[in-house]
Amino acid sequence: MNDIISEIEDIFHSKSLAIYGVSRKGGLGNILLQGFIDQEFPNLFIINPRITEPDVEILGVPVFPDLESIGKPIDLAICSTHPKYVKDIIIECGKYGVKAVVIFSAGFGEKGEQGKKAEQELLEIAQKYNMRLIGPNCMGFYCPETGLSFFPALPTESGPLGFISQSGSIANILAFSSMLKGIRFSKSISYGNAIDLGFNDFLEYLGEDPKTNIIACYMEGIDDGRRFIKLVENINKPIIIWKAGATRAGSKAAHSHTGSLSGNDRLWNNVFEKYRVNRVYNLEEMISMIQAFINPMPVDGRRVAIISGPGGPAVSSADACEMNNLKLADLTNESKAKLREYIPEFGSSMSNPIDLSLQATFDPILEKNAYEIVGTDPKVDMMLIWLTMLTPRYKDLLKLQEDISKPIAIVSGIDVNVSADSFSKKVKRSFIHIRAKKVPDIIKNLNQKGISIHPNEHLAAKALYNIYRFYNSNAN
Repeated sequence: MNDIISEIEDIFHSKSLAIYGVSRKGGLGNILLQGFIDQEFPNLFIINPRITEPDVEILGVPVFPDLESIGKPIDLAICSTHPKYVKDIIIECGKYGVKAVVIFSAGFGEKGEQGKKAEQELLEIAQKYNMRLIGPNCMGFYCPETGLSFFPALPTESGPLGFISQSGSIANILAFSSMLKGIRFSKSISYGNAIDLGFNDFLEYLGEDPKTNIIACYMEGIDDGRRFIKLVENINKPIIIWKAGATRAGSKAAHSHTGSLSGNDRLWNNVFEKYRVNRVYNLEEMISMIQAFINPMPVDGRRVAIISGPGGPAVSSADACEMNNLKLADLTNESKAKLREYIPEFGSSMSNPIDLSLQATFDPILEKNAYEIVGTDPKVDMMLIWLTMLTPRYKDLLKLQEDISKPIAIVSGIDVNVSADSFSKKVKRSFIHIRAKKVPDIIKNLNQKGISIHPNEHLAAKALYNIYRFYNSNAN
């Protein structure tokens, strides 16, 4: 374990924490504090120089005017004050022996040359005291295992996903959006302007972290491209990157957001393609791809079978598969013969895509038999299943997956997190629906078995191809 990885590991396992910027009136500092309270972080302290009377608490956490008054070692400090106070806080933390400081405060390098000079001054102070900085302009860390947090109401349960984000808001939005899909984090990192620890440091850390099985990232720019290429070449975990600043307008916005230089987008694409990094372009696509790589089934072929009740989506799914470099599987004659025994003669199709017709909505046995026949076909490497809505029939796929262990991507035409209670009674009688509150655990169970759920066929097909590419270095 090199020094940077060891230092980041120590930060994630901080035992004591001081927060600057919490007040009686409330504010952003109080919101950050509530996040740590929700995670039951063991040793929390508030630093507020304006509160000098003894035995004061805010949200049940003791308040002190300075670090010296605490009288105990502090591993990590959170700074959420006006930027004009940050320098003095960094000096105080350095003198007291704090190991690292998360600078939530914005108003530095992203604001121009004067802000960059201020950042350089902060870095020099931190280096003088052998202290690490995260930020400025960031949220910091979320780690359910150790109680670190950057927002209230985040899950306390750990999972396999490690996330690195240059944007604090993206880190927060992904954390809450993932809750609806049953996705849980090992660690999540918002690093902002990265005047000290930055993207490559955290990528290297998560690449070696035994608690992280999949790495997802939001980035706008990077300082050391050579180191980044070396890292993605050597990390043997799925890497998903949402690289913003792809256009001239986006690049300009990225520079004003975090002070980043986005670089040539064509070069980024070449690197991602060469080293099998999965590029996504929005939050929806990010969540789809994360699901696909929670536990991707090993596969050495890209022959996909499409099963759909509605006819139109079957055709669109065929387009999506070809556009994503997949091949439609040619079912064996035996499989086709078996399908003819169950699929209605009219309004359906036994060729791939397999159109089960509207009858599948009202005949769950038809759907179950089709899954088994197609899934066990030796000429099928993976499956794309288009559903009007997720139903209890997902249990048939879980059982089938125990025997076939193939990548399966489900498309749910109706958002899986939408409650069927909003439908009329007549509609609910026609569809066997799942209550929305059960969906996160169901998706989590499916993902763990190599079955992912997507909002459309194009994301499903892209996920299947990326799984194939992950296991096959010569994919094209």
